Amino acid sequence: MSNYQYFSGANVFIRIAGQPLIECAGLSYSLQNSQQPIYGYGSTVFDAVLPGREIVQGNFVINYTEPNYLVNLLGGSGGSFNTFLLPKFNLSIIFGDDSSKSRVIQNCFLISMGQTIQISEQAILEEYSFIGRNIINGVD
Repeated sequence: MSNYQYFSGANVFIRIAGQPLIECAGLSYSLQNSQQPIYGYGSTVFDAVLPGREIVQGNFVINYTEPNYLVNLLGGSGGSFNTFLLPKFNLSIIFGDDSSKSRVIQNCFLISMGQTIQISEQAILEEYSFIGRNIINGVD
C-alpha cells in the first residue's frame, strides 16, 4: 500500500511570471482539444479520430490590494488595463513542498478582467480570464 498525499487550496502556491501571487484566492483551468471523429461508409460508430487544436483556458481570482496590481506585476504600463499591451507569462502551480508535483501553464495571455464588490465584510475580488498554449509538469 502506498502513501497518499492530498492537497487543499491552503498548501498550493501560485507564481505568475516567476513572481509569487500571494493574493490568489482561486484558480481553475482546463485543457481542451477539438478532436473530431471520422465515420467510414456505413459505419455506425466512428473508425478514427482526427487530431484537433488544443488550448488551455482558465481564470484566477485575486484579492484586491491596489489598482493595476497584476498589470504592474506582469511589467505592463500602469496607466490602464489593456490586455494587448501585456506580455505573455507562465503560470506556475506548486502543490505543497514537492516541486515534482507542480504544473506550469506556458505562454498565457490575459483575455478579460472583472471585479466583484459586495456591500459586506467580504474581500473585494478581481477575476482574470486567460488562455495558454500548453501545460507541462515541473517548475518554471
